[in-house]
Amino acid sequence: MVSEEFERELDAYLDEHWDDMVEDLASLVRVRSVEDMEQAASGAPYGPGPAQGLEAALALTERLGFCSQNLEGYIGTADIPGESDRQIGVICHSDVVPEGDGWHYPPFDVTRKDGYLIGRGTVDDKGPLVVALHAAKFLRERGTAFPYTLRFLVGANEETGMRDLEYYLARYQEPMVTISPDEDFPLCFGEKGHVRGYFESAPIEGGVVRSLQGGLAYNAVAGAATAVLDADPSLFQATERVSVEPTEEGGTRLVARGVQVHAAFPEGGVNAIHELAKVVLASNACAEAERSWFEFMDALLGVTDGSGIGLACSDDMFGALTCVGGMARMAEGKLGQTIDIRCPAAISEDEVVAALERAAKQAGATWHTTKISPRFFQDPNGTLVRTLVSAYRDITGDMQEPYTVGGRTYASHFTHAVAFGAGVHGAQHPSWVGPMHGADEGASEANLKQAFKVYALAIERLMQIDWVAEYPDLAR
Repeated sequence: MVSEEFERELDAYLDEHWDDMVEDLASLVRVRSVEDMEQAASGAPYGPGPAQGLEAALALTERLGFCSQNLEGYIGTADIPGESDRQIGVICHSDVVPEGDGWHYPPFDVTRKDGYLIGRGTVDDKGPLVVALHAAKFLRERGTAFPYTLRFLVGANEETGMRDLEYYLARYQEPMVTISPDEDFPLCFGEKGHVRGYFESAPIEGGVVRSLQGGLAYNAVAGAATAVLDADPSLFQATERVSVEPTEEGGTRLVARGVQVHAAFPEGGVNAIHELAKVVLASNACAEAERSWFEFMDALLGVTDGSGIGLACSDDMFGALTCVGGMARMAEGKLGQTIDIRCPAAISEDEVVAALERAAKQAGATWHTTKISPRFFQDPNGTLVRTLVSAYRDITGDMQEPYTVGGRTYASHFTHAVAFGAGVHGAQHPSWVGPMHGADEGASEANLKQAFKVYALAIERLMQIDWVAEYPDLAR
């Protein structure tokens, strides 16, 4: 249980500092920390946006009294030194996915409305970073004992590959235990396997498609897509989601609007590339090779369970496989489509790749694998999980069980780590509040305040455990 005194102190801190915490969050959201590898440079390995986002986050940690360091723009550290140099880790990230279309509020500022904070990163992951930092500051100021060093890791490449963490772990020892505030409470102890790559057509000769561009990220359902075709506009029928426009050259421009959502949670999303493909197919304007490609895309992107290419499966631990098309492109006369698959234990990553290669061959295309990540699993009955779940329950009274997820978090890169908040699993929000990776991304102020309390209690309890005895494999 939580002492009444501890809860009073938590509430007093929130009463005094909440508006400051919202402004701290706004200072991070105002940075469009989106990867741009074309402008990568020394000190900005993922482009200027992520570098600026990392600098802003580390500047905040300095203001809050942490000992901070920028590691060449890849990742940052922010420490509260303890009695030992062994560490308890908290890892968040300051990079975000592109804003996409459909916003009703400024994506790169914080709008306060009816108890919600709207802006890109308020949920994923700048809001959780801010409340976790303040939880640590609260503990330090109240004189909580720190037998371990508390190390915050602030990543700059979580959304597009987690190469930041690969950089870090190749050079530094990992903490004894680590929490990643990048999911939902009560706790995520397992993550699906992950296969990422793209289909590419053979060179298309004599076709009518002159350009194709759709989506903004591998790990999001495409919210927009545009194609230009050398064909008369009268051949195409507009739909609710696809407009038909004549070009100055006498061709046709198709502009599709979907609903962008996270690839791991595709329910409620609408893939704009699929909407566009349906209009193209209905026109009968394409060359045979193009038609074959768009038929393939229709089957692939019309569902998100992989059934279009024979991959549908599920299990009790991880649920159903998800298969999402994020980005479409035409380059050098070839059509391309990225695919993001989150696979349960019912199928191996190698089996997924084999199925993708077969589907490509049948469609006269080629499959290119760019990333494979194995499933991640922590003992749901182990000390780390039990300690964190008890902290959540003691603050909230919510007795939900920990769960597994299709999303990929930093936790999967560590030996002893879990994803822990800051949202609440299964929570419902108003229809005008968007999800992570979607338009009008928004975080509940009440949820963030609750997360602040949970993180404070969780960190205090993690400090009280003999992790060397628990996990001698990581003892220095």
